[in-house]
Amino acid sequence: MSSSPIPPAAQRPSTIYQVARLAGVSHQTVSRYLKGNGGLKPQTVAKVEDAMARLDYTPNLAARALRSKQSYRIIVVAPEDLHFAASRILGSAVSTADEAGYVTEVVHIGVSGSESWDRLLSLVSTERLAGIFSLIPLGPLVEQITSKHPDVPLVVAGNYDEKMHARGSLADATPAAEMIEHLASLGHRSFYHVAGPKLWTSAVNRSKTYETTVARLGLHSAGSAVGDWSMLSGYRAGLEIPLADGPVTAVFAANDHMALGVMRALHERGKRVPEDVSVFGWDNLEEGKYFIPSLSTVSMDLEASGRNGMRELISRIRNEPSSPHGYEFTPMQLIFRESTAEAPTRAS
Repeated sequence: MSSSPIPPAAQRPSTIYQVARLAGVSHQTVSRYLKGNGGLKPQTVAKVEDAMARLDYTPNLAARALRSKQSYRIIVVAPEDLHFAASRILGSAVSTADEAGYVTEVVHIGVSGSESWDRLLSLVSTERLAGIFSLIPLGPLVEQITSKHPDVPLVVAGNYDEKMHARGSLADATPAAEMIEHLASLGHRSFYHVAGPKLWTSAVNRSKTYETTVARLGLHSAGSAVGDWSMLSGYRAGLEIPLADGPVTAVFAANDHMALGVMRALHERGKRVPEDVSVFGWDNLEEGKYFIPSLSTVSMDLEASGRNGMRELISRIRNEPSSPHGYEFTPMQLIFRESTAEAPTRAS
C-alpha cells in the first residue's frame, strides 16, 4: 500500500521584520514607509522597496488599518461610458494609489443617473474610506459629501486644487488659442465651436479660450453647441452648423469623439473636410489617426493628469502640504493632420 505524497509546506508570507533585516533598517522605519509618514531619505526608501520586491512582501492592509486606525480604501468614480481618454487617466490614478499602499474600488456612474448617484452616496455613508477620486464632475454631490463627511478628502481630476493651481494639463486650454491662431494664418475667418458639458472645468476653459481668441483676432464666431463628449452629440451639432451665408470654414470640437461626429455630419451635408471645412479636435485618440481624413488634434499627457490628481488626494489623506511643484506638467502639442487646411477662399 503506497503512501500519499506529503505536500510541501506552504511558504509563509514575509514579515516586516524580514524586510527590515534585508534592507538594513529598523522595523520602525519599514512601518513608517508603509504608513506613508514621509521624512525618509530617498536611499532608505529605495532599500525598503528593493527588500519588499525581493521578498515579494505584501502588506496586510486590514492589519495596517486596524493598527493605525486609518482606512486604506479609496473610491474612484469613473463614467459609465469609459472612453479611451478616461481609461488612461483611470489606469494611472489606480496605479499611483496602489504604489502608495492604497486599495481602490472603481465605481462607474452615469453623469445624470440618480440611481448611480444614490449608490455613491450610500458607499460613502456606509464604508470607511480614506478618500474619493473622481474622473467626472460631481456637481451638487460634492457639497452633499463634504457636508456629511468632512473627514473624507475628495479630488476631481482636471479641476483646480485649493490654491487654484490646475492639476496637470486637463484644465489648461492654451492650445485652443494656438489652434485658432494657426487656422487664422491659413485664411479662416468664420469659426464654430462644439463645446463639452458645462460642469467640466476643461470644457469651460476651452470654450472661454475659443471666445477670447476669436475676439482678440477680430474673427467671426458663427455660434457654438454644447455636447456630452460623445460622437453622437458631435454629429448632431454638425447638422446645425451654419454653412450657407457667410459659411463656417473651421470647427473646433472640445474632444476628438465630437470632432469625428462633426466630420460625419459634414459628409452627409455634402461638405468636404478639409477642402470646405477644417475640423480640429482634442485628446489625440487612436481612431482619429486612422480616420479618413485623419484628425488634427491636441496631444496631452493623460497619465500625468491621473497621477497628479491621485497624489493630491493622498497628500490630503495624509495631511501633508501639497504643492503645484509636485505636479507633472508635460507640454501639450498640436498635431496637424489631414482634417485641417487652408480656407477655401484662400486656396482658390
